[in-house]
Amino acid sequence: MDLYMRRVPLAASEDDVKVELAKILHKPPFPLQPLLNFDVYLFKKYDSRGKAGILSLPTEIAGNDFLRAYGGIGVLIKGAHVIFTLSTKPVNQERLAILNAKPWQDPQTLKAAKERRIQESRPYQLTSYGFGRFLHDGSFSSECVAEGEADIACDLERRQVRFTLRKQSQPSYPDRNQDLISMLNMLSIFGDRQLGTTTSVSYPPSAIDSIVDSHVADRPTLFIRANAFPIFATEDFINDRQESMRLQGLIPDVPMPAGCFNLACTFANEADKGAFIHACQTRFRIRHNSKAADVLIHEMAVATSPNLDFLGDLPFELAFEVEKAITNWTLSPSNAQSLRGTLDDLCKTHGEAAAPIFRRFISTLEDEGGSRKARRRWRSRRRNSHAPTTLVDHLMHAIELYLEEQQRPRGRLVTSPTVGVSYSYHMILTPTRHIFEGPVADQSNSVLRRFGHHECFLRVSFQDENRSKLRRDLEMSITELLAKRYRPVLLNGCVIAGRRYHLLGYSMSGLKEHSLWFVTPFLDDEGRWLDAQTIRESLGDFSRLQHQPARLGARWSQAFSATDPSITIRLNEIQRIDDLKSPSGNVMTDGCSPISVEIAREIWKANQRTKRRPARGKIPSAFQFRLGGAKGMVVQDPTLEGRVVCLRPSQVKFEADNRTFDIQSTSMRPKAMFLNRPLIVVMEYLGVSTERVIELQDCSINEARSIRTSFKDASKVLQQHGLGTSFHLPTLFRDMSSILHLKIRDETHGDTNLYNDLIANSLHCAETHILRELKYRAHIAVPGSFTLLGVSDEWDCLQEREIYATVHDEKTGLYKEITGEVAITRSPQIHPGDVQVVTAVRRPELEHLTNVVVFSCRGARSLPSCLGGGDLDGDDFNLILDPKLLPQVVKTPGEYISLPIKETLHPCAIKDVVDFIFDYIEADLVGHIAISHLRYSDLADPSCPECLQLAQFASHAVDFPKTGTPVRFQDLPRHRSRTKPDFLAQDGANVNSDQYYNSPKLLGQLFRRVPVNDWMPDEWDGSQSPSGGDVIKRALRGVGLYGLGLSLDTPSEELHKEMYYLLGEYCRQLLAIGTTHTISKSKDTYVSEAELVSGTIMANWSDHHRRREAVGAMNLQTHELVRAVRAEMRASNAASEEEESDDFSDDGEWYDDEDDYYRESRLIAETFKRTWAAWCAAEEMLQVEPASYGAQSFGLIALGKMLELINAAKQLV
Repeated sequence: MDLYMRRVPLAASEDDVKVELAKILHKPPFPLQPLLNFDVYLFKKYDSRGKAGILSLPTEIAGNDFLRAYGGIGVLIKGAHVIFTLSTKPVNQERLAILNAKPWQDPQTLKAAKERRIQESRPYQLTSYGFGRFLHDGSFSSECVAEGEADIACDLERRQVRFTLRKQSQPSYPDRNQDLISMLNMLSIFGDRQLGTTTSVSYPPSAIDSIVDSHVADRPTLFIRANAFPIFATEDFINDRQESMRLQGLIPDVPMPAGCFNLACTFANEADKGAFIHACQTRFRIRHNSKAADVLIHEMAVATSPNLDFLGDLPFELAFEVEKAITNWTLSPSNAQSLRGTLDDLCKTHGEAAAPIFRRFISTLEDEGGSRKARRRWRSRRRNSHAPTTLVDHLMHAIELYLEEQQRPRGRLVTSPTVGVSYSYHMILTPTRHIFEGPVADQSNSVLRRFGHHECFLRVSFQDENRSKLRRDLEMSITELLAKRYRPVLLNGCVIAGRRYHLLGYSMSGLKEHSLWFVTPFLDDEGRWLDAQTIRESLGDFSRLQHQPARLGARWSQAFSATDPSITIRLNEIQRIDDLKSPSGNVMTDGCSPISVEIAREIWKANQRTKRRPARGKIPSAFQFRLGGAKGMVVQDPTLEGRVVCLRPSQVKFEADNRTFDIQSTSMRPKAMFLNRPLIVVMEYLGVSTERVIELQDCSINEARSIRTSFKDASKVLQQHGLGTSFHLPTLFRDMSSILHLKIRDETHGDTNLYNDLIANSLHCAETHILRELKYRAHIAVPGSFTLLGVSDEWDCLQEREIYATVHDEKTGLYKEITGEVAITRSPQIHPGDVQVVTAVRRPELEHLTNVVVFSCRGARSLPSCLGGGDLDGDDFNLILDPKLLPQVVKTPGEYISLPIKETLHPCAIKDVVDFIFDYIEADLVGHIAISHLRYSDLADPSCPECLQLAQFASHAVDFPKTGTPVRFQDLPRHRSRTKPDFLAQDGANVNSDQYYNSPKLLGQLFRRVPVNDWMPDEWDGSQSPSGGDVIKRALRGVGLYGLGLSLDTPSEELHKEMYYLLGEYCRQLLAIGTTHTISKSKDTYVSEAELVSGTIMANWSDHHRRREAVGAMNLQTHELVRAVRAEMRASNAASEEEESDDFSDDGEWYDDEDDYYRESRLIAETFKRTWAAWCAAEEMLQVEPASYGAQSFGLIALGKMLELINAAKQLV
């Protein structure tokens, strides 16, 4: 209830009014347990009679009681009687909800705490500073300073260490080369920006590794040792208005020196330094390292700009490695220049081996620099008679090691990609630096497969320093940063390894993550000169889109979608048919068409021939595809004879000559169904049983906790959540339980109780990941419900609001015919009508279809379009079969008018597409709208005016990549308070701070029920064997291997040496993957082995979607590496090729083409001998170096393969 206050004394503040009112409201007749919460808001305008404002009370009872007691006489505040009357304005529902959710906080206590924060956050004047790098000898190279008054503070309000520079003038780069110094002339482009700007540099606590305390020439000095660049910003006065803008470095428009993200600070006195260190330690828990010896600060000599044009004369693979080493500062530009002649000789002598040799050379340099000592990484047992001293000596040593590897019986570990996977080169461009990665395993697309020459394609990603997407901010603009830092790259291209790359295109998922494809001109295998423009023109006829840049880019994107190839469709096999429409003209088959059984069989057979592990069983009922300029779904139709692919107008986006049928996904298996936050909000509003949702969450929590107590439970839960699949963990744990009869060791010991350090940490990672998903995404499994691809009823046998679905999982034996009332929805849900209740029926015409949901083509509007604007071009639909989760009421679906497509007056060129890309980066509001909707829903419900308004804006924002017409930020409903419900807190946030309140709704209850502790894998503590090898060996001996034709005989010296070398190469490649997927992208940090094995990342990322993308890329790369290792473990005569084909299925069935019992027996025995040797090599390495990076996971790969072979041998017997 809101009460209007008037005649508030001019001298009174809001806190003064609260203190006086608390003396009344915290006594009877008002409630005392808990104390009544209330709020006071004073208007900015006032007159001679005093101020006015609002007193907000949580209930009408409290408001009426207060008015009866004090409405006539008022309340005495600072000598004046303040008058209260009932407010005539609508109640502020947001403020009311927060009052009811949060407990009373005494304003005097808050004021005192605020004053303490201000005191601890006060800036400390610096007498000198410098951004720079720590060198190998422990000294500090100060490389970037600018004149001005500098200070540093522990900013508790923003939770950041904040460096501020005022009145900056000409910058100083004491050790920068002349080429960079000349860039200072760019300062003339400041335009209307006035001198005397303030530059702020902000380190989030997670970006600071430690504070290094030292004295330099008796001056109180410390160093902020960071693992990533901070955020640079400036506050400028433009046209007499203050604006905050992101910068790319300390000086506007001038890039930072490579690796200079550390900061040296000299304080005015020891007291200031001590107070700052204390605040960092107590408030941010930043590690304090008091150096025993003083750190020397020095300046590098100014060098002339080295000429790196020679990189263009080197093969790209080698040139890329050289430039990567320079950007990582493993090599200086001058050092790289000094190696020019040696690199030329390397290419002439060793050809394609030059790049891997150079990688080995760089790895050696990094080891000697001491940057990776903490990893205890694998090292060769080979010792040199003399250590290399010069760069050339190091390179010669790398060549020797490489040649030695080539002499091994099976050569080096080569991870050749499977079809559908390509090895690509990446560049990440942040505001302060560029990062090179590659070659790394990546999802392939039709462009890469069609044109080959993968080294000529480059994937460029725009990211912030913390690996989140660049986003506009209410407090800070990124417009100038985009214009100065990123726009020239898209318009003019970028020079990488001596080649200029130009923008080519993007996939729609790539655009959402700000990831684009670039290409450098090249000659194809037929002698044609290809560049970005000719490749785009070859994709199809886009003449109809020449005035629509956003839609043009969207159509190009079809060729960049991640797909697998199959067959080429003949022109006479394509049949054009019309879309089915309702009487009112609505399209009912949007994106879907039939395909004949014969050609579906051909497509599937061709696709599976490219797989290392072909799927068995029935052909999928439906395919999500790309075919030239067409996209969408095709569903099998037995009534079509011969080889026929039908295409509808809703599927054909443009005409193209390419007729390869590329597969994006299939209906081979059903997917599990999970709840999420938007769905739970809508379900709660529609009357779904909240008790049932809580019960399901409790089951998920218990399952997550069970994985560290039982291998059998661990196998089931990991399989359900898709964790550990790259390392075959679900199968490994199942076999460890069923074949070896091992148990996870708890407090008891025994012959079958196993403690394996990597397994323990991997399971802890998996548990933490699942609990995080439950807490921060409400990712709750719904057993017995499914997620299926949607297709149209081509047989016209379903009535309006009827569906058909049969679920069949051949791997698990699941078969379920769905009938009766079911709830159906599609993510993301934002409108009350996005969950509908329909009737599932059986129809003989549809009995050939499994793992799809068939929608009726009758009625005025298609059901998919009622579910958040869905269609049938590949959308997944959630079928909820749990009766307790069915809505009690069903609301009318939302229906929105699309925004017009943005057009240009002239035929658009690449510049217009670039303009759209930057519009998208600045105005992509899908995530903001989703969060805002959750906030308003928590304060009211999804049917409130603000939520319905946001639902319409969400529809427009989702279409923005295709229409080019953005949602305007200023049109969105504005929250009156910055306080958010607790369930919107990010990983690691303090939910007890005044930024959050306890949500009374279901999402708040679910959030607070999940126990999650911040946890990171620990290194082995040395208290026991890290692998439990003795227990595993005893268990293997108890299997009865002799009767299966298998043995645990000591491997021959030759075989042992081969596997030991394989282990070393595996460890090196695994470490390379580990360093790729960190937040800091620093060569000195890496993802733990347990995270790689479990397929999780434990670090707190500010961008959940970016972390999920990183996890996906990481798992793809580890999958390819494990596949290659398993191939090397196979007997040499296992197949004509040495690639991994995984002849052993998950259930242990052997399905080699040669039906010869004795041959198969010998093959199993020989492969078992090799895997046993590999396991022994890992155990030996763990005896010598127990905490070595990669040895334990190598042993698990070998153990998993051995157990599969035991199963295969049992099948033969």
